[in-house]
Amino acid sequence: MNIAEFTEPEIFRDTNIFIYALAKKHRYKNICEELLSRINQGETIGFTSSTVINELFHSILIGEVRLKYGDVEIIRFIKEHPNVISECSVAYSALDDVFDSSIVILPLTLEVLHHAKTLSKNHNLLFSDAIHAASCEVYGIKNIATNDQDFDRVDFLKNWRP
Repeated sequence: MNIAEFTEPEIFRDTNIFIYALAKKHRYKNICEELLSRINQGETIGFTSSTVINELFHSILIGEVRLKYGDVEIIRFIKEHPNVISECSVAYSALDDVFDSSIVILPLTLEVLHHAKTLSKNHNLLFSDAIHAASCEVYGIKNIATNDQDFDRVDFLKNWRP
């Protein structure tokens, strides 16, 4: 389903939707920014999880390090030069943008983790995606904004794509 047509009362935002909205240039930037604007204006309730926040920070951090230091083995480079983490202002700014929005960050509980294990097995999901799906099911959210087709295998979620 196209996210431009979304009119439901609530939606879970996956990592890629944040990344598109925060990108300087991306073909999905405007539509993803529009969803966040609708959430901030109270037209719909937006949810995410601490796992999404972690993925968002990690993805942007990796991109910043790659842009600044070139073709290095990123994780090893960061481990050997940990000061580069605090230099990644874009990654921290992305966190501020999320924290300053009206997005509700759902708690990661043992119940969600146990359910994620089951969903990972039953729907062949990577565990982080299973955590997103489990968070939705545990908290009663039926819609997810994502560009990840893996969620099409989750029968209790409507996948809204940019």
